[in-house]
Amino acid sequence: MTVRHPITPEQRHSAIVDHIVADLRPVRPRLSVGLRLALWLIVDLIVAAWVTAHSRADLSSMLHRPDYLLELLFFGGAATLAAHLALRSAVPGLALSKGETGLTLTLALAGIWLLTRVPIKPDYPLDTFVRTGLPCAFGTTLFATAPWIGLAWAVARNAPLRGFISGMLVGGGAMLFSFAVMRVECPVDEPLHLFTWHVAPAVLLIMVSTFIGGWLLRFRPSLKLTPAHS
Repeated sequence: MTVRHPITPEQRHSAIVDHIVADLRPVRPRLSVGLRLALWLIVDLIVAAWVTAHSRADLSSMLHRPDYLLELLFFGGAATLAAHLALRSAVPGLALSKGETGLTLTLALAGIWLLTRVPIKPDYPLDTFVRTGLPCAFGTTLFATAPWIGLAWAVARNAPLRGFISGMLVGGGAMLFSFAVMRVECPVDEPLHLFTWHVAPAVLLIMVSTFIGGWLLRFRPSLKLTPAHS
């Protein structure tokens, strides 16, 4: 008859060391957080350049408005900070900066507050409201796709231990960037349109990214220990 004995701390330690040694392979050094962020920003600039070339007809006049420029600056800055925090969240032992987290939220909320500078239009025909809004919801999702994939890949390449947090930050970086891009592309400045077809889809997709991150962006060691036999 086989008798199973519990694993002793010494046996567990020996098994862990043997597993690590057996899996040792030459690896390339990981890119720094700053360099990975720079590569992500290059992807964003490519998307933004394409959108600018197909932007709203009144963009040149809008760029002379300080409130509009501040809005783009706030959302773009919040997107960059969220992406930076996402990349930091994938480095074990590297704590997230409370200052950067607070600044990211402040910039995002300040940008949203600026959206209310135009009076709400109460007499929107429903068919016009939906017809003009659906393409914006689609564009908000579309323009976030490449930044989201690039940022999620960069995070997954390290060892993220808090998948939900990493997923939320990845979604925040991608969606805040997409929101800024859509403000360049969409000619509508009316708050009801912006909150319904720009803000709401962005928030929903950040929530989806959070749950996806909890599933995909989580480091899972493959170590398996079995009880000793005698």
